[in-house]
Amino acid sequence: MSLLTSNFMEPIQAGMAATDRILREQLFVDQSDAVVKLMEHIGQYSGKRLRPALVHLSGGLVGTRDSEELASIGAMLEALHMATLLHDDVLDGADVRRKVPTLNALYGNEVPILLGDIIYARTFDHSLKLPTLVAANEISRMTQDVCRGEIDQSFFKFEGRPDEDRYLRVIRGKTGAMFRTACYLGVHYGGGTETEAETMATFGLDAGAAFQIIDDCLDVVGDERVAGKSLGTDLETGKVTLPIIRLARDLDERGLERLRHLLVDPVDGSRRDLLRSEFDLDAAVRECHEQADRFLHRCLDLLEAFEPGPERQSLADMCTFVLERSY
Repeated sequence: MSLLTSNFMEPIQAGMAATDRILREQLFVDQSDAVVKLMEHIGQYSGKRLRPALVHLSGGLVGTRDSEELASIGAMLEALHMATLLHDDVLDGADVRRKVPTLNALYGNEVPILLGDIIYARTFDHSLKLPTLVAANEISRMTQDVCRGEIDQSFFKFEGRPDEDRYLRVIRGKTGAMFRTACYLGVHYGGGTETEAETMATFGLDAGAAFQIIDDCLDVVGDERVAGKSLGTDLETGKVTLPIIRLARDLDERGLERLRHLLVDPVDGSRRDLLRSEFDLDAAVRECHEQADRFLHRCLDLLEAFEPGPERQSLADMCTFVLERSY
């Protein structure tokens, strides 16, 4: 956490404080005591806050700092991210998030789904208060991309040697889309040109893809005590991720069949534990890190289009964090 708090967040502390205020005072409030209680609980899920950070850093990249519009967009994207976590926990059957119980573990599946829907609706309402409809349009498109990515992933099951290109399309939707929107809107509402906004949109897509690849690696080899959330959920729900794709690529037919059994058929115990005990995942995970590194080096190349400054350096440092994180 030290890299996150002491390094790349430093130039945007005021903006992030304004984002937190809007999130607390405008988005996570309600007339229902029950809803307020739930909002307070999921407030504990807030962790890396990369999406609002990308908004503020992208705005600062083109010269705008501490803008109320950027703070509002950051709050909206963080709120939407929290809503996706609620739905993800239901889809994955996760019990822990940020070292606290998930809402589905406490109250069943209906409550977190409905709360996520409230957050989605409130965020779109908030977007209409901005001076233009650009944010509303972009966030609407982003939400469709995220949901489409999740749906596509649910139909992407283990059948022989999985298609890596299909996996990359999925993660560009479910994760890359929100990173893309954060960067695009940060530059747009920060006063940058359309070319600059599109450059940073590409940065966001690649950074988001790298982030998801590392997340998928953590799901199979990470430490739950460090990650602060349930791991192995992708394996339990049959999701095909890059570590599995890279592992399957180098297996013979017998190994491939054994892997298919562990991922698809009923098993006794944890699929994650069985997978780690029967297969050497080190090479596959190393290849995944190399793929994430390639995406992040493309991000660094894109930053060269902007003048040097603290925001550009922070975005470069964020790339390092994404690659090296363990939570």
